[in-house]
Amino acid sequence: MVRILTLEFWPNCHLGEIAGTFDARGVEVDRRRVEEGDRLPGGHGGWDGLAMLGGPQHAEDDAGHPYLAAAAALARAFHDAGKPVLGVCLGSQVLARALGARVRRQGWTELGFAELAPTGAAAADPLLGGLGPVRILQYHEDTFDIPPGAVRLMTGERCPNQAFRLGASYGFQGHFECSAELWKEWFAEMGDRLREADPGYHARWPEDFARNEAGALAFCGTVSGRWLDLVEAHAGTTSGTHSSLDTALRATSG
Repeated sequence: MVRILTLEFWPNCHLGEIAGTFDARGVEVDRRRVEEGDRLPGGHGGWDGLAMLGGPQHAEDDAGHPYLAAAAALARAFHDAGKPVLGVCLGSQVLARALGARVRRQGWTELGFAELAPTGAAAADPLLGGLGPVRILQYHEDTFDIPPGAVRLMTGERCPNQAFRLGASYGFQGHFECSAELWKEWFAEMGDRLREADPGYHARWPEDFARNEAGALAFCGTVSGRWLDLVEAHAGTTSGTHSSLDTALRATSG
């Protein structure tokens, strides 16, 4: 059975709709709620892949959140072992940090569904090949640079660095895991902060989800399923898939 380690940096920032893909495939998930005191392992042994989720922290705020440096080191260990890594929002920023890129303040908050376009490199990518533009929920104040040697896979009009890949490690800035139900959990805790960030969005988010949720969740199902294909291939649990996915990764490497 495939085992995935997940790092949850904030209460309610969990796998969301990605969990449905994992459940359907019989994946064993080891959840570590690091902000709530769960211990981070010292290495990658015992797991086949790593997924890191979102949170409001700045990815390089080691003084305020000492576990972030340990999370980056752990992500690097998985990456160096060739085990697939998936970073979402804060998780993508921690991954970018782990791979030698800078994470910095934007100076503004990207909030709501934004259209993301695949780059040329995405056309042959194992996760994004064949997919077109999609509107994905954004809620972030920071952004990452593309790590050295990585390829940018998706871009947005206001925030250009939206997704990257280096080897079998993927970072996605947007919250493609977030359904309207998960957003309601977040909204219950952040209503006042949301009003400060964007009073208009505080009122119009139901309409935004009504227009865009279905497309985003279809993207989530495809991407999380294909990422799990990589995990299974590396673990040797899917007959005949390992070589074809290795070939695809080499062909699209930066």
